[in-house]
Amino acid sequence: MQSNPYDTFISKHGRPTTVDPSLRPLKICHVAATADGATWMFEQLRELRDRYGHDVTAVVSDSQGALIDKLKAANIRYHVTNFAAGPGPLLEAFLIPVAILRLALFFRRERFDLVQHHIFISMRIARPAAWLAGVPIRLSMLSGPFHLEAPTSRWIERLTYWMDTMLIPSCEKSGELCREMGIPESRIGPSIYYGPDHHRFDPQTVLPVDIRGEFGWPPDTPVVCMVAFFYPRLSAGSWVPPEVRNRGIKGHGDLVKAVPRVQTEFPNVKFLLVGSGWGSYGDKYLEEVKQLVRELGLESAVVFPGYRADANGVLRASDVAVQASLSENLGGTIESLLMECPTVATRVGGLVDTVKDGETGVLVNPSDPQDLARGIVRLLRDRDAAAALAKRGRHYMLQRFTLERTAADLNSLYSQLATRSQRTRYSLLFSLGRLMIGAPLFAYMAFRLFFVDGYIYYKLRSIAYRFLLRIRASGSSVKRRTHRSR
Repeated sequence: MQSNPYDTFISKHGRPTTVDPSLRPLKICHVAATADGATWMFEQLRELRDRYGHDVTAVVSDSQGALIDKLKAANIRYHVTNFAAGPGPLLEAFLIPVAILRLALFFRRERFDLVQHHIFISMRIARPAAWLAGVPIRLSMLSGPFHLEAPTSRWIERLTYWMDTMLIPSCEKSGELCREMGIPESRIGPSIYYGPDHHRFDPQTVLPVDIRGEFGWPPDTPVVCMVAFFYPRLSAGSWVPPEVRNRGIKGHGDLVKAVPRVQTEFPNVKFLLVGSGWGSYGDKYLEEVKQLVRELGLESAVVFPGYRADANGVLRASDVAVQASLSENLGGTIESLLMECPTVATRVGGLVDTVKDGETGVLVNPSDPQDLARGIVRLLRDRDAAAALAKRGRHYMLQRFTLERTAADLNSLYSQLATRSQRTRYSLLFSLGRLMIGAPLFAYMAFRLFFVDGYIYYKLRSIAYRFLLRIRASGSSVKRRTHRSR
């Protein structure tokens, strides 16, 4: 097993021997541009408040949603802001500066000691806002390698990382990509994972769902389970890494294509694709996957049970769990391993942090249905060896990948940064000076983002496409006239 990246980081940068009591509690703000999902942010804030006594606030994108319900129930304060997701690039060019200034004013008013933002869409507003406001400690928790691999978001990260005190990779791959981009080691923090509350994933207390009885399958039916949202098919633009463009990021199609190969050795195997579509476009992609199942004649083998609140119990009842992603942070591997469900995952992103091939699970090549089938068959073929892998996997998850560990690592990092930060930087002159320094950079970024990577690029591409169609139509017309003259 790997050594603790946090301890490695501390050994290089030095752990404070004492923590000034005046640094407790810190006034902390976490930012996520959503009002649904992001349970990890809610759980981190709750732990940081209840376990370490910090004063916590969330910044979200709407006043209604599942995330808002959780924040209200836990009595965690939240602030709603506009993250400038306009209907087109031209409108966004005007909305983003306004959104940045409004959020900067909120940070100044609240005098936070620390602002931490999650996911890229949050970063593009929260990073410059916290820098302009003069927040003493500014952190990006990199939610995965995706935006570091896509051309547009990659150059934005390279151009603006210095506005943060530190970047926190949430998998080893993200840290490696930061180093490849030339980001100094002093700006790259230890890997801190988005760990779930392990109490919700305990095989000793979570009862297995009778999934076989629910669908009328014999008790000895092999069951392979994949728990993942059906996200919309990715675009072909520069916001998407080249290798995953025009594809479903979770690899549902690859799993469906692997089914016939698994059936050659286990004819009665059943596959559960648990999860709902993410929005209307996600529903459309879900229908594409169902159509693929029909085309391959696999309706009796592949089942779509939709969203399941008892997904942990479904994992408990399954023989194999699969994460077939093309680009990923940790996916659902922590949860399946905590449930001691033998796990197959693709060799991408942070999945290699949790699934150690031959130690805690089986790794396979991405976009390779044949290799995916090989991994599944390997675990179905030797149930004792599969159970041993899963047991070691749970032990490893409890060491490194739980919510308690995430909160402890964040608190330790906060304490270290707080001992060397200036607690008060909220001066108007300071912010105005930064605005003047940043204005040329922001102007350059706006031009490049909206008129080079965005509007002009797509406009020229559209013009070129129409031009080619006209040439093709003209050529066809000439051929028809020539044919008639003959």
